[in-house]
Parts: sequence; structure tokens; C-alpha cells
Amino acid sequence: MVVDYNELLYKKLEREHDDFIAELKTKPPEQIIEASYEKVLKDDLLSIFEYTNFSQCEAKALYKLERPLDALYQKWLHNDMTYMDMLKDTVDNRIESAVREMKTQSRDSR
Repeated sequence: MVVDYNELLYKKLEREHDDFIAELKTKPPEQIIEASYEKVLKDDLLSIFEYTNFSQCEAKALYKLERPLDALYQKWLHNDMTYMDMLKDTVDNRIESAVREMKTQSRDSR
């Protein structure tokens, strides 16, 4: 029988995510709000594994971690790139394209 570690890993991540959400639901509103960033990031991390297949070796290595979703989240917290950097890049890119669109429209309307 062939073991698909991507599938096993996703199910493990999903259970960990479900447990995290269930625990959040027991908290007072202030603590839920404080944990909102963690929830969003863990949602995003989970979605990566829903749509991406990693090598069996990679998936197995993560699967063997006790709490792989939290391990990924903790790694993100210590990453040099921040979510705000990514959002700022998105804003900057959209502003650049909006300026180009505006200039094109003003040339076309002359």
C-alpha cells in the first residue's frame, strides 16, 4: 500500500486547524480579536496545502511534526517578509497600474 503523505499531511493540518478554531470559540471576544491575525494566517497556510502537492519527502517531514500548522505559523512570525510588506507591494502595484490606466484614458479622451 502506497502512503500519500500530502493527503495525510493535509488531513492532519485540517484537524489542527479545526482544533484551533474550536478553542478560539471558547475564548472571550477580546482574545478572539487578538488571535485574528493567527487565524487568518493559519487559514492561508492551510489553503496552500489544499492546492499544492509537495514531494513525499517534504510532506512526510512536515507530517512528522507534532503540530505542523503551528510550526509553519511560528516560522512565518520569524520570517523577514511580513504580511504588511506583501500588502504594501500589492497596493503599490495596483496604484502603478491605476495611474497607467488613467493616463491611457486621458490620452484617449483628447
